[in-house]
Formats: sequence, C-alpha cells, structure tokens
Amino acid sequence: MSVHLRFAPEILARLGEELIPHPDLGVMELVRNSYDADATWCEVTLVNASRVGGTLVVSDNGHGMTPDEIAGGFLHIGRSSKTESKNTLHFKRRKVGEKGLGRLASLRLGKEIEVITRPISTPGIAHRLTIDWAAYDNVDSVDEVALEVQSYETSEKPGTKVIIKRLREKFESEGAKRLARSLLLLSGAFGASGNGSVVATKSEPTPTDWESTPARDPGFVVTMDAPEYKALTRAVSQGYFDEHEFKLTAELDADGKASAVLVDWRGVVIAEAGHSDVALPRGGKGQPPIKYAAPPSKFELWMFLRDAESFKRRNSRRTLGEVTPWLDVVGGVHLFHRGLRTHPYGDPGHDWLDLNLGRNRDPQQRPSTNNSVGRVVVNDPDNVLVPKTDRMGFQENLPFSDLRDFAQRAVEWSARVRKSKWEDARSGEVAIARQEKKRERTEAERVIKSLPPLQAAPLRKAFETNDRLIAALERDRLLYRALATVGISTAVFAHESLNTAGGLGSDLELLEHYAQLLLDETSYAEKMEEPLDRAQRSAASIHSFAKLPLRMLRRGKRQLVTVDVNEVCLDFVEMFGGYLKDWQIDLQVDLCGDAATVRSTVADIESLYANLVINAARAFGGAGESSRDRVVRIRTSVSGEVVLIDIADSGPGISGIDIEKIWEPGEGSDEDGTGLGLTIVKDIVADLHGKKRVLADGNLTAVAHGELGGAQFTIHLPRQLKSAGSEDR
Repeated sequence: MSVHLRFAPEILARLGEELIPHPDLGVMELVRNSYDADATWCEVTLVNASRVGGTLVVSDNGHGMTPDEIAGGFLHIGRSSKTESKNTLHFKRRKVGEKGLGRLASLRLGKEIEVITRPISTPGIAHRLTIDWAAYDNVDSVDEVALEVQSYETSEKPGTKVIIKRLREKFESEGAKRLARSLLLLSGAFGASGNGSVVATKSEPTPTDWESTPARDPGFVVTMDAPEYKALTRAVSQGYFDEHEFKLTAELDADGKASAVLVDWRGVVIAEAGHSDVALPRGGKGQPPIKYAAPPSKFELWMFLRDAESFKRRNSRRTLGEVTPWLDVVGGVHLFHRGLRTHPYGDPGHDWLDLNLGRNRDPQQRPSTNNSVGRVVVNDPDNVLVPKTDRMGFQENLPFSDLRDFAQRAVEWSARVRKSKWEDARSGEVAIARQEKKRERTEAERVIKSLPPLQAAPLRKAFETNDRLIAALERDRLLYRALATVGISTAVFAHESLNTAGGLGSDLELLEHYAQLLLDETSYAEKMEEPLDRAQRSAASIHSFAKLPLRMLRRGKRQLVTVDVNEVCLDFVEMFGGYLKDWQIDLQVDLCGDAATVRSTVADIESLYANLVINAARAFGGAGESSRDRVVRIRTSVSGEVVLIDIADSGPGISGIDIEKIWEPGEGSDEDGTGLGLTIVKDIVADLHGKKRVLADGNLTAVAHGELGGAQFTIHLPRQLKSAGSEDR
C-alpha cells in the first residue's frame, strides 16, 4: 500500500500570515517576483486599503506565466524555479528569491486572490487563476481543493497582475508610508552612480518586444498609486548626494581583501588605505583578519553635516532645510543584494552597522544614521548570504558577519582619518591666529587713523569689544585646559591607586588575622582593634574614591541628550554618599515627582551637584571640627517650563567675600580651594540658557545664610520634555 504525505489547511496560515510580520513585506515579495520575471516596471495600487477588506493590486510587464508554469511553479509551494536557474531568462538578472515561500505569504494577505497573466511565449492569450481561501476551511488536506486556470484571448501586452481582495489587515498611514519608502528605495534613490536619484514612471520607454530587445538590462522601476508614495517621491527624487561633506568608498575584492578611499566635498582625496589599515579593529589597535569570508562587495557612505554653516562654507545653492527631509527618508546604510534593497537593513531604527553606537562612544568626526546615507552592494554569485525564512534579512552566518564587519571597520578607518586631520588642523591654530590678528590689526589701525573721528570711533569701539571677548575666551581656554589636566592626572592616578588600595585592604585583613592569633582577646581589643578598624575603613574609602573619577569621566556622560536631573542626583548620591557619611555629613534628598528633564549632558548636571555639594562639605571643615549638625540638602522642583535645583547646607555660610565675587575664577572663601567650582557652575547654567546674564536674570542665585543657616544656591534650568525626536542628530 502506497501512501502520501498530506498537509492540513492550517499549514497555509503557518507559512502564510505567520511568515511575514507586516503586510508591506508581503507586497515586497510580489514586487520581487516581478523583478525575477524580467519586468522593467511594477505598479502597486491600494484600493480602500485603509480599512480591512480593501484591495491590493500588483501589476508588471514581465514575461508572464503559461498554465504549466502556474501549476509547476506558482502553485508549487516551497519549490522555487529560482533553485533551478540562478539567472532570469532575458536580462540575466540574478534572481532575488530562494525559498519560494514568500509568494504564499503574500497571497494570504487577502481572503481571495485573482491572478491574470499574459505569457510572452503565447502572444494574445491570457490566463486567469482564482483562489478563494475559504474553500480550504472545510477540507482535511490542501490537495482536496481543485483550482482551475481559465484561458482567453487578449490584446494586452505580456505581464502579470495579482489582485488580492478582501485584505485581512488594513494599511494604516504608517504602514502605507513604510511600504512607500520600501518601494522607493528598492532599486532607486541612489540612481546609477549615486550622484542623484532617478525616479522613473510607468510611462517611460520600456522593452515590449521581447524577441527583438537586446539583453542589456534597462533597470527596474516600481511605482505606487497612493498619496504617501507621491509625498515621499518628492523628497527622494531630489538626490542631494552632492551636498555631502565627505564620501567613503570601500571595496572588498574576490580574495577577501579590503581597500578604501575618503574624499571631501570637492572630490579631493583625503586618504587611501589597503586591507591592513581598513580592516583594523576598533580604535586602530590589534591585528586585522587575514581575509574576509564575505562575497565581493562595495560600500559607499555619503556623510553630511546638518549644520547651516556647512552649506554657507561650500557656497551651496541649497539650504539645510531642503536637504533635511531627504536625509530623514533615505538616511542610514542600505544593503543591496543582487540589485535590490534587502529589508530591514537601513530601515528606521535598524542600525545594522552600529553607526549611532559608535557616535555615542566618540561623537567627533563620526557619521550616524541621521547625517549619512550609504549602501552596501553585493551580488553574491556563490549564494553564501542565506535569506531568513521570515524574509527579515540574512542569517547571521560567517559571510554575513564578515560583510558587516568589513563595512563597520571601513567606517572606523574613515573616523580615524577625519579625527587625525581635524587634530592636525586644530594644533597650533591659536598661535597662527595670533600672528594673523597682529598683522591685520596693524593694517586696520592704519585705515582707522585715516578716517574722520566720527567714523573712526565706532570702529575703535568694535575692536575694543572684540579684544575683551578674545581675552575672556583666552582665560576660559587656560582655565579649562588646567581643569582638563587635573582631570586626566586624577584619572591616571586613580587607576593606579585601585590596585594599591585593594592590596592594602588585603594586607590589613592579613595583619588583623595574625594579631588575633598572637594576642589574647583583651590585649587585641585594647591595642589593635580600633587602629586596624580605622585603617581598614580608610583603605576601603581610598579604593572607593579611586573609582570615582573614572566613573565621572565616562565618555557617555558627555553626550547632549534629554537628562533627568533627579536620576543624575540619585547617581551622584550613590557615588558621593559614602564619603559624606565618613565626614559625618547628613546628605538629605528631596526630589520632585514630575519630569525634571533638561537638554544637557549628564556630566554638566553632575558637575552642578558635585561642585556645590563639595563646597558645602569643605565649609564644615574636617570630621568632628564642628559641634553643629552637618546637613546638606538637595531639593528639586518643576515650575512650568523651569526645573529648579536647590542646594543648601547648615554650615557657616558665605563670609569674608562679596557674594557677587564668588563666581569669578580664583575667588572663594576657602583659602585651600581652587576657586573654580562656582565658576564652572555659572558657565554651565549660562550654556544651558544660551545667554550670559544668568546672575542678573535670576537663573542662578546664592544666599549667604539660607534656610538651613549656611549657604544656599538655587539654579533655574529650561525644562525639556522627553520626546522621540529629542536626541542629537
């Protein structure tokens, strides 16, 4: 007795609706089928698709299907003709599908399917196939439902139309926009050379006589009849590639060796490199791989500055406002496999090369998905990149991992080059500017002397104002250079102190152990217990303090983001609470329940807390020096569009100095202090407000004797509510 393997109708749902997570991915599968049918255009139409029950139509001018091809290919689920022939019949395109399952998933988008196809092999004849999925609800096996292919005469040219009726899901606005973006970027946006986008239409000349048309592939154009598509088309079609600041081009050859070249906006080569430099690990240290296992590929990345000054400097005919909408649509690095873009690489939120992570770690001279557009192009002749079953990209095998690693390291190389060039230009810039200023000032004085007094006076005043500004900036530069040196030195010594403090703690524990063995309990308690306990606490404090500067100097804290001052306060208390306790200071925290968020860096908010609280702690003197209660209170609140930070203490207050002078560098009531802490506080508040008069305008106030009897400082910061678009671009 011979038997057959049979499948229940439920398998259709497993391989259909559950295979593709979003309906727009199903549409893309049908469009890919059109590409593999040698179509030169494909049109997607949504009819009443904003609600369940609408209609989706996908039409093309491909080679069509005969009844045998419908039965043996289109309806043969799980077996794709692409496994038999790797190239298309006429244009010899590399076929983009492998499994043959995507078609079923796309057809299951609706409850009823109609396929009308006109094969090139039989001109004037069309074939119609209708599938009503409800017919499978009452059978035990899918092969019990008979399908009929109807043939009839037609005057239409070759091609195929797939009509999906009674859609199971609606295409909401975001879904339609996502589909429109996918269709636009499928083969367009970059154009032939990446110098501009070419968005063609169905009306453009296309080959219709298949027997007489040469095999040169004229390309593949996809259009969509929907408002979302038309709006995005206007943005994409501009093609602002020539507005880039830098362009990286990297290639991976057939031997797995990488090379790269970086050019500026003029096309001038900044640097070129071979495999040994391009393939270096992050940071430019370590050994590069001998070769990559990825297929030959080309990576292009156009890097932009979302800065109006960049456009002015390059004398651009466009503005940042024109280019920004285009960047918002096409931004990111896209992967093109065999001529078509592969989802989800380059989709919003899919940063497969970790550009944003690299920029967060080190923001200087690095691209992100918001300020760059790129493409990785790979033909994959040996089929080493394996698509996932759900069509969401490729499996994470060695060839794909190496392809990604190649692109990531090329970006790292370009960042190292840009940073090095920037540093070369920056070094000595101040000295050169001084020399130029001296020469130009001499010439300016000569011109001013030749002018009548009334005309010369405003110019002299302008020069005097400029001199004051330069002098102030010079003081700030020297101040922050000194602070940077202190920070670097502290971090280095802190790193070295960690091991020393840890070893000291171990030695003290060993000393305690032997003291308890050699001394009787009474002698140990009288002579050794207290000094050993004090020494162990000191060693633990040193070890903990050594970690503090390393923690405060983390790079991530210097990124401009939306910061919750309450969260930073809690983190600050965790870092400093132990030391304040050792100094017998009671640190009290009263945080508001509202969103106390500001646009800043974590480092700046942390500096506000650290400088004011440390000032308060120093005002008390050493532990046990004062009989009064030693209290420092941090309080936050929100009032409308303002976040308030109030720090008060119960110390002796501010005395011996004019309270208006405490903000100046080198001033302060503590003779052993640096006199820089309150200057830093003032500068941070001024930067966050974007103005100078933070003291006069009441954004920063100090009271010599506040609510707790000691000094009290109140900071007003502009509130910034968190939002999806609040991060830096």
